[in-house]
Amino acid sequence: MKTTKKLKLILCLFFIFSISNLSAQQLEFESIERADGTAFFAIDKATGQISFMLDYGSNAGNWKNYGKTIDRNSQEKNLALYTIQRTDGTAFFAMDGATGQVYFMLDYGSNAGNWKSYGGVLPKSENSFVSFQASSRTDGTAFFAMDGNTGQIYFMLDYGSNAGNWKSYGGTVPE
Repeated sequence: MKTTKKLKLILCLFFIFSISNLSAQQLEFESIERADGTAFFAIDKATGQISFMLDYGSNAGNWKNYGKTIDRNSQEKNLALYTIQRTDGTAFFAMDGATGQVYFMLDYGSNAGNWKSYGGVLPKSENSFVSFQASSRTDGTAFFAMDGNTGQIYFMLDYGSNAGNWKSYGGTVPE
């Protein structure tokens, strides 16, 4: 092979490898215990596609997709996942790590399988890395986020007079 052909082949292979890496999914994982066993959930961190697998029943050990993807302006791979088992089914919560926008999807009810945005965006510092959790309470759901660079905690409730608004709590973690 001539050097030019080798170079073209190498560039072509590099291009194919680069394109395949761009589309590679990145997943975040959660699990919850149910009466029959464990349910495993994964979210594609760019699209919000939920996949699930059970360790019981006739389809045990097989991943399946559930619901729609999240309609958002960004395709950054920064969605965090949190799941909560409720009496009626499972509630999925995702947070965009760049904006702090929370999304939710239920696997029950008339709007099952559809992501909806909730609340405002998170007040954040420059270049923040955000961790996310949600907690079921008697009155509704509490959302918590932590700026991974400073340790600043934020919370938002989906009930009460200040529902849908992020508030900071405490200070930053000392160095």
